[in-house]
Amino acid sequence: MTMRMVSDVTLREFREPDYQAVAQLHTAAYPDTPTTAAEVRDWVREQVDRGLHSEWIIAAEQRTEAVVGGVWFHQRMVHPQKYFLRGYVHPDWAHRGIGRRLLEAACEVLHARGAHEVKSFAREDQPRSVAFLQHAGFTEIGRDFESRLPVAACDLRPFAGYVDQARALGIELTTLADELARDPTCLRGVYQAHCALGFAIPREDSDLPAPVSFEKYRAWQVEHPMVLKDAYFLVKRGDVFVGESAMKRSAVDSRVLHQELTAVVAEYRGRGVATALKVLTIQYAQRYGFREIRTVNSSRNAAMLAINTKLGFVRQPEWILFVRALAGEGTR
Repeated sequence: MTMRMVSDVTLREFREPDYQAVAQLHTAAYPDTPTTAAEVRDWVREQVDRGLHSEWIIAAEQRTEAVVGGVWFHQRMVHPQKYFLRGYVHPDWAHRGIGRRLLEAACEVLHARGAHEVKSFAREDQPRSVAFLQHAGFTEIGRDFESRLPVAACDLRPFAGYVDQARALGIELTTLADELARDPTCLRGVYQAHCALGFAIPREDSDLPAPVSFEKYRAWQVEHPMVLKDAYFLVKRGDVFVGESAMKRSAVDSRVLHQELTAVVAEYRGRGVATALKVLTIQYAQRYGFREIRTVNSSRNAAMLAINTKLGFVRQPEWILFVRALAGEGTR
């Protein structure tokens, strides 16, 4: 890769100490969603564990070698020539052309790798970032909502009957911890349900998600240190798993939970089962003194957004998803 000079800034390859610098860049750009070096390392390791190409380019001030920007791009599981990209420039170094040079350098690598398209995102409350992507040839294709629930303020009394109503349908509401204690071989069935439910979620991205292998699912969704097996709620009909709502601890704030996939099979949609799962997750958070639950949903997932709203989740600024077809290649 050819390294370029940008005024008094050099673009260079990634080094091991840069994880901390990238975490600081992210936190400076999004102070309401800070991260850590360990979490950034997890971002990268998850892609590498899936066998996907992952690469950083770093912008550093020449004299001090301080990291002032960076761009990360990696293959997406849906197609080996489709990539995702996120970039940062420290606010103190904004508007000097660093972001443009980082993007150009990334696209140079992507062209060399035969990439067809690259996706990225910007938050609606950062209009300069939105304009940057638009001016760089990216087109908006959808939006995601992050929603946050202040746990202590959530009054679950209006939802007291949902769990019993769900059980009256002949299903069992359980947890991964309980299921593994009863039957250590159950994980394969949980994995199969997880993959099927993930495919059915409405999303802005037209590309269907590619299922991860059982081994990668177990590593990231079951054995990862942030996973809470007793907060991984499951819906079970007989011996078949038909729904889930899983939560992980935040790597940054020990009092925050991240709610991941919440979904049930078609037969139980619109019957209060997903709401019952969400009620169980909130009860868990209240029981153990968590401050907040955070979750992200596509704007197309109207049913889940409605459930979150009625439970008291507060929507944050929207994340806008963009795509750019790389020059000389059509989007496939």
